Amino acid sequence: MKHAFQTLLCTGLAAALCFSLSGCGGDDDGFDYGDNDPNLVVCLGDSLTQGYHCVGAPYPTRLAQMSGKTVLNYGVAGAHSEYGASIVGSALSRRPGTVCIMFGSNDVIHGRDMTATKANLRAIVTAAKANGSKVVLAVPPRMSYSHAKFDHRVGYLAEHIRALAKEEGVKLVDLYKAFGEEPERYLNPEDGLHLSDEGGEFVAKKFNSRI
Repeated sequence: MKHAFQTLLCTGLAAALCFSLSGCGGDDDGFDYGDNDPNLVVCLGDSLTQGYHCVGAPYPTRLAQMSGKTVLNYGVAGAHSEYGASIVGSALSRRPGTVCIMFGSNDVIHGRDMTATKANLRAIVTAAKANGSKVVLAVPPRMSYSHAKFDHRVGYLAEHIRALAKEEGVKLVDLYKAFGEEPERYLNPEDGLHLSDEGGEFVAKKFNSRI
């Protein structure tokens, strides 16, 4: 009887701990949103976020449909990481529960210093954390076709962003790794940079799994 009671007690405590830390399979991961709206998501990024030259709906629109949350698209075609650092305050004024960040493709194409890109991304992450928002940081996807010559530099940037996510303790969506060895299926064949219809859906699913 005593052994059975101890077993039951331990199981109950373990279950309670699991629930408090991770939700134990529920939709709520226990994140404290404070005064922010848990059903509001802000997506910061470049054309891959905006949807310019991507096939079909941009990933934030798909993310809204998947998650049932309101998703604001702050993507701007041609934007570099420093642009994100300059406008994050405006985005955070909306009090989003979650901030999704995906910059770096244009930094790579235009030969920006990767340590500077990391610093810009850190500034965005730091501001979002200070706001009390959940942060989801993405490694930009691979490049192919006419942009294949830049793919190795995206790989180098990926190492910096992975390290940043670990240093800042934020969630990571590693699209470079997720696109695998045959990224063409997820990319617009016209340039190998922007997303195909399948790519947009894939990216939205990756973010949806982290918000």
